[in-house]
Amino acid sequence: MRIDGAGGCFDNRIYEIDIDVAWNIALLCINEMGVTVDELNEAQRMIHFHNKKKVMQVALQALDEETVQVIMDSTKERLQIYNWKREDKEVNLFYDLFDNKLREFRAFILCPGCSAKISSSVKFCPECGCKVK
Repeated sequence: MRIDGAGGCFDNRIYEIDIDVAWNIALLCINEMGVTVDELNEAQRMIHFHNKKKVMQVALQALDEETVQVIMDSTKERLQIYNWKREDKEVNLFYDLFDNKLREFRAFILCPGCSAKISSSVKFCPECGCKVK
């Protein structure tokens, strides 16, 4: 669900992934956004950060063992009542980075025999020949 307006943007998305993996991906994304982290609460899975124009936060919530809700909120420091300009640049950037990193994560696995990083689509490890699936 996306809500635009008043100088900001709120968006939440649901992913079928472990919350620890989602948390690590979120941390990588925020690091790549070039923002300043103000508060990082690992126990509650919340990160507050900002750039020159916006105050932002990301929160993760486990819905079950393999499903996570990722919430991204971005607002200007002062609310704008009358503003027709879209203010979703930071939210779009975060989710683009998150989706790309999740796709990369799912594309590779570790070989059960030799622990080499290999494509998730192979049946046998190209390094040691161990059966993967």
